[in-house]
Amino acid sequence: MLKYRIKPLDPLISRDARQFGAGSPMHSLDWMTNTAIAGAVRTALWKDSDNPASRETLEALKKVPVKGNFPILDGKIYFPRPFDIIKSANDIYQITPGEFPHDSGANMPLDGLMPSFPDNEEDFKPEKLNAFWEKDLLTHWLIHGKKDFTLDNSLTLSAPSHDVRVHASIDTSAGTSRDGMLFSTTGLDFIHMNGDKFSQEEISIDADDSNLPARFIAPLGGERRLAEFSRHDEDSSLWECPEGLPEIDGNLRLVLATPAMFAKGWLPDWLDESTLTGTIPNTNITAKLISAVTERWQPVSGWSYERGMTGPKPMRRSVPAGSVYFFRIMNGTLDAKSLWLKSICTGEKDINDGFGLVLAGKW
Repeated sequence: MLKYRIKPLDPLISRDARQFGAGSPMHSLDWMTNTAIAGAVRTALWKDSDNPASRETLEALKKVPVKGNFPILDGKIYFPRPFDIIKSANDIYQITPGEFPHDSGANMPLDGLMPSFPDNEEDFKPEKLNAFWEKDLLTHWLIHGKKDFTLDNSLTLSAPSHDVRVHASIDTSAGTSRDGMLFSTTGLDFIHMNGDKFSQEEISIDADDSNLPARFIAPLGGERRLAEFSRHDEDSSLWECPEGLPEIDGNLRLVLATPAMFAKGWLPDWLDESTLTGTIPNTNITAKLISAVTERWQPVSGWSYERGMTGPKPMRRSVPAGSVYFFRIMNGTLDAKSLWLKSICTGEKDINDGFGLVLAGKW
């Protein structure tokens, strides 16, 4: 597998699937989508292919695995913050499955599913947490939870800041702007400022195709803004599974490192809805879903340039990265290392696009 870094040359736009036209703003998600990055890589391969017009070439390119989409800053790799942590002004709390308190309840989406609660019953106002955690910080959380855990902000990373620009539609025949045809775009600025020091944030991906050039510049995301793709084989060490991940024979926690696509919405396809059990992909382990902590679904769409299919792609709903699924293993023992950055999606296209990569730990 080949490691590449993406260096944005402009603030990038990751469209959120809302309609856009004259007089309306173009919104952006807080991070680039897997499909936008996979499309940029495959388009670069298509341009260098021997027979770009053939159907066989197009179908082969769709199967090229492109995975990852993780921030890299100052030589460190970051992963999405897990949703099973919550912070007050003075302390942090871990969210785990539990029974409803006395004389309380709720309509759960499936029978047998338990709610999850923070380990604190007092009222408090949660503080906002940065979107990404450095690898070692996240590894400690996966192994030990909140035990001896310190949320060091120097090991966290905020989402890229928003860059808002106002544009005018140009009348090409007159070379002037069209009256009343103003619109705005919101892009993601990957320049970080720490004191008086500016740092360029990059995106780390894994592209499994030896025909990909070692360096190339390609449009990425909305408005076809440019980014530089360069090969960095030394980043393989950043992707490696850390030491200390346990073997688990009881309570298993899976954290989504990338958004996931499931045919059943938030529920993984491989789970039976009546029993909440199923075999975890890439393993022979049967597990039962106990609870889940997710946030609002994330839209995934895009624009197709494929001949005969040019136009907007259908909008799909993904489970956001950082979502946490709590399982109880029903048979055998799972080595958490075996699931490190493996996909738990079942669709071949979704797997090749890098959806559903997970990190495993205990709870």
